[in-house]
Amino acid sequence: MITIPTKTDAKKPSGAPFIIDQCSFCHGQQIDFSVVDLAEDKINSWPMVYILANSKEAYVGQTTSISTRMTQHEANEEKRDFTTANIIYNEEFNTSVITDYEHRLIGYMHGDGRYILTNKNEGMTDTNYFSKAQYSDMFGDLWSELKRLDLVDHTLDEIEESEVFKYSPFKGLTVDQRVALDKIMAAIECGITDANPIVVEGVPGTGKTVLAIYLLKMLKDTPEYADMNVKIIEPVTSLRTTLRKALKGVSGLTSADIIAPADLIKKGYVKGQKKSFDIVLVDEAHKLKRRVNLGTQYGNYDKVNKKLGLPKNATQMDWIIDQAKLPIFFYDPLQTVGPSCLSKDCIQNSLGESLDDPIRLDSQMRVKGGKEYLNYIAAIFADKNPELRDFGEYDLAIHDDFGSFVSSFEKDFRNHDLSRMIAGYAWKWATKQKNGSAKYDIEIDGISLRWNCTYDNWVGRGVNDDAIAHEVGCIHSIQGYDLSYAYVIIGDDLEIDECTGLLKANKQHYFDRNGKSTASADELTQYIKNIYYVLLTRGIYGTHIYVANPKLRSYLLKFFPHAD
Repeated sequence: MITIPTKTDAKKPSGAPFIIDQCSFCHGQQIDFSVVDLAEDKINSWPMVYILANSKEAYVGQTTSISTRMTQHEANEEKRDFTTANIIYNEEFNTSVITDYEHRLIGYMHGDGRYILTNKNEGMTDTNYFSKAQYSDMFGDLWSELKRLDLVDHTLDEIEESEVFKYSPFKGLTVDQRVALDKIMAAIECGITDANPIVVEGVPGTGKTVLAIYLLKMLKDTPEYADMNVKIIEPVTSLRTTLRKALKGVSGLTSADIIAPADLIKKGYVKGQKKSFDIVLVDEAHKLKRRVNLGTQYGNYDKVNKKLGLPKNATQMDWIIDQAKLPIFFYDPLQTVGPSCLSKDCIQNSLGESLDDPIRLDSQMRVKGGKEYLNYIAAIFADKNPELRDFGEYDLAIHDDFGSFVSSFEKDFRNHDLSRMIAGYAWKWATKQKNGSAKYDIEIDGISLRWNCTYDNWVGRGVNDDAIAHEVGCIHSIQGYDLSYAYVIIGDDLEIDECTGLLKANKQHYFDRNGKSTASADELTQYIKNIYYVLLTRGIYGTHIYVANPKLRSYLLKFFPHAD
């Protein structure tokens, strides 16, 4: 028998105080370390983190020799505009900690918005190390010190609730995101001229959008690829606005890097030329359109096909394949929510073998209930009748009473202003009618509510507008977004088939005209199931449910715990 010895002298951090020394930083001149409150041996050899800053920009770094690193920066032309060096020391730092803290500071300072960060993002991976949880707690103390010194403006909680932070290109990647990134970069390095399309597949919360943004930033920062024509296509209009806002203050990126599918014939397109773009990253690829149920959009759709020389029934995926040397599609087959979205058969016809062997993302980054929660929700809507599960601290509950549902929402909204009520399209949109007098769309148990008044960043706008925050969001305003708490109203568009005991659509109570006019009964059932799957997987900390149909509520009660 082999006994592995334990390291008895390893100590957990005690939470020693941070020392933050602010020194004058001048290009071409050495920092006067005599004013720094550190011993000489620590200045020459000790793990530290630092922030270079001026009135507008900042750069975050880490080193094991602050004297050597500052000398290097002082001679660096790229650092000539910085005026101060903020040196962060702690007697319990080690190299794992300073790497972690460097990444945290970059991500949170970008989300804070006080400075434009000039850092690159390559190498930012979420790694584990001894006593990481304790050092994570200590980071809050460091941030409080930075706030006291007027180096940052917002609290960590405020930043974590912001969309800029959620869609930051400075996120530390999970292991499977890093593996996916390495596979994509290997394909790029082999040459993109004759490259096959790449598919990255993942369920909600696995970081598809984050990986796309990270890759865009990394390519723009890498000299070898900096001159490439690289874009992110975001098919969801509201999310496109959000991403443009999130990248506005990122060095090396602009809002023009995020485009709509139809922008392929506008921004970067060379008339009459195939493959005008080098790399196109397609977020929410399941939301790309085909020429079905487009409402007022047929004219613009046909214009793109004509300009590209494609047949009238070509899909938006066909547009991208026509114009991108290397298209990369970020895709979830369970999020196809209507006839205008590409079916799996359409995607298979366009991508061929590329769809058969996708790069998969599995680590759950959003929902605290983990991958098991998403699998559980998928199993319910696949009529697999799973056994009731407990998801630990994840706040999952079903309400019998709508008043209790709304009261619970108000409580969570006070503490987490990215909480929202969302619903299936099971009520008419009376307030949207021209010259109409309706003040509300949804009425349940004497409580009246309105549908979302806008698709344009509905989630984000609600942070500053209490009226918008108290609206009910439909699938078109919420797909692709994270919520702190999701309050999901399941309407009469879904019911139990009394003969089979299976879930089925009720077409009479589904009011998205473009979502049902060409769909068969089976297709509509699948679309509505997918809609509720999406709605029930938005909440980071919890999901609360109210079911309008009493028979369906009785059926779903066996899968969800009662609200207190």
